[in-house]
Amino acid sequence: MAVTLEGLPRAVAVAVVPGGAVGAHALQADLDAAGDALISVRHVSADLGTNDDLTAEFSITGYNEIDNTGGTDTTDDYLVVTYAKAAGA
Repeated sequence: MAVTLEGLPRAVAVAVVPGGAVGAHALQADLDAAGDALISVRHVSADLGTNDDLTAEFSITGYNEIDNTGGTDTTDDYLVVTYAKAAGA
């Protein structure tokens, strides 16, 4: 799931995806390593007991893919990914 907000200098989008083992995580969004920028990655549990900022652990590694190799295992939880689209995208 992805939602795009407009009206800012760059479009901002949010995607919510299932967490998992450390490494690559696939998004169903329009995230592109060429020009898009991560704003935040939050680790959220279904009961909201976990709500941690993991942005520093993640990078965009490909089209619709972020990676946190060596980071936190988010299995059974969710990632809330906020990103800015490339200028003009």
